[in-house]
Amino acid sequence: MRKKVTKQITGKLSRDRMKRKVFISTAASVLSLTLYMSGGSSYAATSNHVQLNGAAPMAAKHGTLIGHTNSSTKSSLTIALQLRNRDKLDHFIDSLSDPSSPNYKHFISPEEFKSQYGPTDETVANVKSYLTSKGFKVQDVSANNAFITVSGTTGQMEDAFGVTINNYKNSKGQTYYSNAQAPMIPAEFSGVITDVEGMNNEAHYTHPKISKTSPYVNQKPAAVIPNVGSGPAGGYTPDELKGAYDVSALASAGYTGSGQTVAVMELDGYKATNTTNYSNYYGLGSPAPTNVYIDGYNGAAGQAELEVELDIEVINAIAPKAQVIVYEAPNTDQGLIDNYQKIASDNLAKTISVSWGIGEQRISSATMNSLHTIFQQYATQGQSIFAASGDHGAYDSGGSTLEVDSPANDPYVTGVGGTHLNLSGSSYSSETIWSDTTSRWGGGGGLSQKYTMPSFQSGTGVQNMYTNGYRQVPDVSADADPSTGYSIYSGGSWTVVGGTSAAAPLWAGIAALNNQYAAANGKGNLGEANPTLYRMFNTVQTFPAYHDITSGDNLFYRATPGYDLASGIGTPDAYNLIRDINSPSGGTGGGTELITNGGFENGQSPWVESSTNGQQLITTQPHSGSYSAYLNGYNKSTDIIYQTVTIPSTATSASLTFWTCVSTKERKHPYDYFYAQVRNTSGSGLSTLLTLNDGTAAGWVQHSFNLLDYKGQTIQIAFKGTNNSSNPTDFFVDDVSLQVQ
Repeated sequence: MRKKVTKQITGKLSRDRMKRKVFISTAASVLSLTLYMSGGSSYAATSNHVQLNGAAPMAAKHGTLIGHTNSSTKSSLTIALQLRNRDKLDHFIDSLSDPSSPNYKHFISPEEFKSQYGPTDETVANVKSYLTSKGFKVQDVSANNAFITVSGTTGQMEDAFGVTINNYKNSKGQTYYSNAQAPMIPAEFSGVITDVEGMNNEAHYTHPKISKTSPYVNQKPAAVIPNVGSGPAGGYTPDELKGAYDVSALASAGYTGSGQTVAVMELDGYKATNTTNYSNYYGLGSPAPTNVYIDGYNGAAGQAELEVELDIEVINAIAPKAQVIVYEAPNTDQGLIDNYQKIASDNLAKTISVSWGIGEQRISSATMNSLHTIFQQYATQGQSIFAASGDHGAYDSGGSTLEVDSPANDPYVTGVGGTHLNLSGSSYSSETIWSDTTSRWGGGGGLSQKYTMPSFQSGTGVQNMYTNGYRQVPDVSADADPSTGYSIYSGGSWTVVGGTSAAAPLWAGIAALNNQYAAANGKGNLGEANPTLYRMFNTVQTFPAYHDITSGDNLFYRATPGYDLASGIGTPDAYNLIRDINSPSGGTGGGTELITNGGFENGQSPWVESSTNGQQLITTQPHSGSYSAYLNGYNKSTDIIYQTVTIPSTATSASLTFWTCVSTKERKHPYDYFYAQVRNTSGSGLSTLLTLNDGTAAGWVQHSFNLLDYKGQTIQIAFKGTNNSSNPTDFFVDDVSLQVQ
């Protein structure tokens, strides 16, 4: 919410006063001014001005002053203002992801967004009038009526907004210009104008891709990064990535992204020959990407070429038939805002992948507010956005301060963290959190200082010892460790690449597959992803949708069962996740619960238990709530607890889920065992669903099984533990659920 203006200046800000700080100009470029506005009544320009709140010049803060920019210099600027009906907008967005709402997945068009939430024509006319009175030339008004583009000089910018535009040099030796003060705006536009962007042209948005040849890997030689996978230079191939995250079953069923469009938001260019070589080598048959150039960008491939090609190629790997649109703009604040807004105005892509970001504390609140309003438009139009959470672990800017990355910090964005992925052949084996204490790299995650925790962000692990009531990042994860990296073709050769900038397009590719699957089954697009992804996490589903990452850390936050600030919910089982989302119940988990007292909160009943020494098997060491079942923990023991249920003959699904925790004193393995069983009413075993032992000791882990084969039968859900004569093992069970539909 907009804060009250804290400073007001009466009287004209004269050029004479600014000339006291004038230096010799060293830069020249083209000015384009973009304004993002809210509707409202007429505004008449006066001499009264107020300082724009939250718009302190971040670029000037970390640069060394060189001199004043010549007042006749053509320069770049973006200004942002408020939307109309913001309270109604928030409620509408919430309803779009609520299966019980009549608005569920009834997304709107850019034209409808303009008519309901965009600035009025009167507001646009008033702001245009003010700008032209200051000598600016109006170039364009955006489709949603929210952005006005004008051209002019830095001298006009200084006059109109009460700033001094100087030249600076940053720590990389790059020369750029920036305003030295926060902009001043006419008091009449207070509450309308919320941001002024583009008064600097520093290229500061980045996510360095970590590859075998990358200079970013702490100058380590390529030999220290082992080759994994079957790529020409190592690295996981498209088939191996599909096998790891259960995309192969979708591909076999014909779900390859056909008919879907994915946008990649880029601040650099690429060489089409590289992405074509990737597709051809792996036989993907991917359509050639199409390009959209913004703010005069010419599409030339620069130092971040690998970034752009990585995004395209990972999407091709997961959803090879999806059309990729590459939106390219200059690497500036204005380029960033105009790029995102162009994606919203075009509304061609229902899935968006972003690998460019910046530490939350290195971007102004005003800039984040501008991004937030664009992301709101995405949500109303059913566009999903997945963003890399950063590659510096819990320290996004690479220093010693805990920090998360923008835009992954925004609640409307699905932040994607990073893991170290191990395969068994071409199938999933295990994952841990990605981090490297030597190079200080790792998957981004932590607590936002900007956004409070959204209502959808809930579930096991979300409320933890670190929380301060703010948004937690990431939401989900995928492979990002360069030592288990991706096979990529860039710069005319094969390489292995890691980073969360590989994990984000992987998730975007899965979202495209979901939308194709949904269309084929009469369902709506995914839209804003987070509410649905967390609903899959927090309700019992037919199929286990996520791999819960429970080991490792991101240089500060450790993995835990359930949600954690290193991996979020976890990594995807794409086939299961997509089937759950598009189930007859809409992924609400709205089945019938057959287990009574599955959390053991009401004592023993109706569970039946037996114990070698007659111990009570309900204890106060829970996964959630206050109680759980506790088997064994003493020598020469056999403990059993079970409940009898009847699965209806009309059931179309029957999903059993439960959590286990194993703790042992055994030093050699295995001697002590735990079994999850389906038995008949006489106690004879029909099936052993799960076997654990002292050698598989781990914290709380969730397990899921399909029991539809037992429909029409009365069965026992039984948990049994055995201990040998020494060094006992504890087996805990909690949160048992059997949902049928």
